[in-house]
Amino acid sequence: MILKRTYMLAIACLTLGTLTPALSASAAEWSAWKGQSEVAPLAIYTDGSDETGAMLVCDGQGMMKAVLSLEPASLPDLLARNASYSRSTKVNIQVGDTPGMDEMFRYIPAIKSIETKSHSVAAKVFNSAVLGEPLMVVTKREGSVETQLPAPNDTFKAFAKTCKALREG
Repeated sequence: MILKRTYMLAIACLTLGTLTPALSASAAEWSAWKGQSEVAPLAIYTDGSDETGAMLVCDGQGMMKAVLSLEPASLPDLLARNASYSRSTKVNIQVGDTPGMDEMFRYIPAIKSIETKSHSVAAKVFNSAVLGEPLMVVTKREGSVETQLPAPNDTFKAFAKTCKALREG
């Protein structure tokens, strides 16, 4: 009887461990945000709806910001939800095997997403896509998400070129 309970507990733990949200490198691609120029976008996002996603935004000085979803969903659908409440949360963000970096993010519970205005953190998200390395996001209350961002496509490259030109201009 004790062996049976121990076995069932072990199976339950293994099952829960495999339920950690992960973004597969499937059909998701980088797309320009609605209303953005395809040749010089200032905002791009991963367009998969069955996976967690990312959005990168470049401001007028070429500094990036990032939004990361913590649940599988379409980013335009998530961001269209009414979300009047947000709070700060500490997040550890890691690309591949490099050491993690603790940063403050804005957590928006209604859309299960986090947002940073830190260029260095957004650069980690950007580099995750460029390097093809998984992006690990660990929050104290919301849990952890491992994301494999889509490889850079023409839209991503146009965003990078536009943001670099703004930074150098």
